[in-house]
Amino acid sequence: MVKITTTLPKYTNKVKKASFVIGSALFISSLFSCGSNVEYQETEVLTPTQGVITEVKEMETDLFKITDETLVPTTDDSRIIAEYMDGVRDTFTLAEAELVDADNPRRSGTRGVLMYGMMGYMMGRSMSQTPSRSAYASDAAYKKSTSTSNSLRSTASRKTVRTPKKGFGSSRSTRSYGG
Repeated sequence: MVKITTTLPKYTNKVKKASFVIGSALFISSLFSCGSNVEYQETEVLTPTQGVITEVKEMETDLFKITDETLVPTTDDSRIIAEYMDGVRDTFTLAEAELVDADNPRRSGTRGVLMYGMMGYMMGRSMSQTPSRSAYASDAAYKKSTSTSNSLRSTASRKTVRTPKKGFGSSRSTRSYGG
């Protein structure tokens, strides 16, 4: 009787192991390369280096309008001067304006109008937006503010921020439209 030996099973195991190693390597590399197709957008962020003194006047109960804005050397010098209908004047800092002052409900009425003037830039509003005309008591106050805000923008520190692009049309759209 002649015994025939075959080496086929020996090679089959080697092929299985090689396939497993190659498949694992491809899987792991795909995990690391998934983010490579992310699109980024660059945005210039402006941060004020000068401060503002904003004067507001209560025109009606809890309705304030900006009467004047003046640049000061630093943001720490920023102040809000509020004149109430009863003639009382109140001066507070930017830090005080950012806090919700439960002990002084009169100050809470000024916060909304401040965000739409130049003080809004100090409180986090984008400097790419212009002051809102409706926040000002007169055309003269608004015109002064627009020229002053240009000066504030020109002296602001600039930083370019790179963020992933989001939304429809980007490579990583979070919504699906279709049928």
